[in-house]
Amino acid sequence: MCKPSIGKMIGIGFFVVAAIIVFPAVTMLLWNWLIPTLFSGPVITYWQALGLILLSKILFSSGHGGSRRSKYHNNGPWKSHLREKIELKHNQEVQTDEATPSESVELEKE
Repeated sequence: MCKPSIGKMIGIGFFVVAAIIVFPAVTMLLWNWLIPTLFSGPVITYWQALGLILLSKILFSSGHGGSRRSKYHNNGPWKSHLREKIELKHNQEVQTDEATPSESVELEKE
């Protein structure tokens, strides 16, 4: 595994800083445009928008680092069980769809 270059690390750092600045600003603008008009809610500041983003990250990320975990870990035995049930149901539907045209041909002959 090769080490990332200095330029790549600076680019990633710049992206992180830009995201920390831009996401709360966009959240604040959207909130202040929609919420007071639609629901008579309060107008929020930049720091409140940043807090809202952090709060939603805590509440909705399930506490295990976001999507990186799902790429590398099996999310439990229920996932493989569910996949098997879906494949079984799909196979049953395909078999019934294949049987239907031959039955209709037999009915037309009679």
